[in-house]
Amino acid sequence: MVSILSEQDVNYFLKEIENNFPNFVAGVITDRHGFPLASKIPENFHINETELALSAISGEKDFINDSKLIKVKRNLDKAKNIKLLFLLKSKAENLKNLKKIIERQNFF
Repeated sequence: MVSILSEQDVNYFLKEIENNFPNFVAGVITDRHGFPLASKIPENFHINETELALSAISGEKDFINDSKLIKVKRNLDKAKNIKLLFLLKSKAENLKNLKKIIERQNFF
């Protein structure tokens, strides 16, 4: 039996990432085609959800041109169909915690 992914579960996952990275700015979870499944973006942020989603799936093209932000991309499933991209204000620290958070999630 296949479980259904709920909005609450995915939002909780993004909130957990935000709580572990105090310099978190915005984040998005997309499928392999760039369709956003969930996002956490501040109001009036200069980068919209579509640009975040496209950046999450793109290999070469960069849709985010802001040198003050660090982009962190990860695959959330073994088939590499679900992508995570989040932005940090400064140096990325404690990425070991990110690996643990991704391993603990069982949505994807």
